[in-house]
Amino acid sequence: MNNKVNDYDSFAEKRHYKVTHGLMKSLRFSEKPMMESMLPNIEGKSILLVGCGTAEECELLSKYKPKKIIGIDLSEKSIEIAKKSYPNYEFYVGNMLSLPFSSNEFDFIYSSLAITHVKDKDKVFKEMYKVLKNDGVVLFSASHPMRFSTEEINYNNKLYHVIGFEGGDGINLLGGYLSHKKQINIFKDDQVLEEFIAPPSYYFELLINNGFFVENFKESKCIEECKNIDEALLY
Repeated sequence: MNNKVNDYDSFAEKRHYKVTHGLMKSLRFSEKPMMESMLPNIEGKSILLVGCGTAEECELLSKYKPKKIIGIDLSEKSIEIAKKSYPNYEFYVGNMLSLPFSSNEFDFIYSSLAITHVKDKDKVFKEMYKVLKNDGVVLFSASHPMRFSTEEINYNNKLYHVIGFEGGDGINLLGGYLSHKKQINIFKDDQVLEEFIAPPSYYFELLINNGFFVENFKESKCIEECKNIDEALLY
C-alpha cells in the first residue's frame, strides 16, 4: 500500500486509464455529465484547465471547438501524460495558487474536483479572476460535504455516515457540514488525498467577495444511463 499523501504522480497513469475508459463511475455518471450540462458557449474561446491532472477533460471540451486549451497541474507525471495524450494543446507544471499567465487572458476556466485539495481557496479565486477576461466564465466542481464531512457511527454492526444532531436539543452535532478543515481520505485504490471540504455557502461567499457573479449551481446526481450498470447509484 502506498500511504504517501497527495502522491499524484504515482497514481496518474492508472487514474488516466480508469477515467478515459469509464471505470470511475462517480465521474462517468455524475460529475462529468453535470459539468457538461453547465458549459457555456466555448466555440472559438480560450480555455484554462486549472488542476487539470492528465487533462482528460480535453476529450469533452474539444467537441465544442474552442480556440485553444491550456492546462496546469502540480503533478509532473500527470502533465507528461497530458502532453502525450492531447498533443494539440498546451500543458504546464504549476500551482493554481500562482497562475503563470497574463491578466485577462482566458475566456473560460474549467476545474474538475481540484479546488477541494487546496486550503487557501480565496487565493485560488483571486488568481482565476486575474487571468479571466472581464466577460469570462469559471466552471468548477468540488467534493460535497454530504459525502466527506459525515461522522461514522456503528449501529447494529453496520457503519453509517451521518450528518445531523443527537437528541432533541441539537447540542451534540454529528458531522461537520459547515466546516472547512483538513481531511485525509483513503480511496479504494489506496490513494491517500488531503482535502479541504466545504459547504456550497463557503464557496459562494468567496466567489462574491472576489468579484464573481454566481450564475448557476448544481448538486450532481447520477444520470439515467447508470441504472444499467448499478441502479443503486441513482439514489
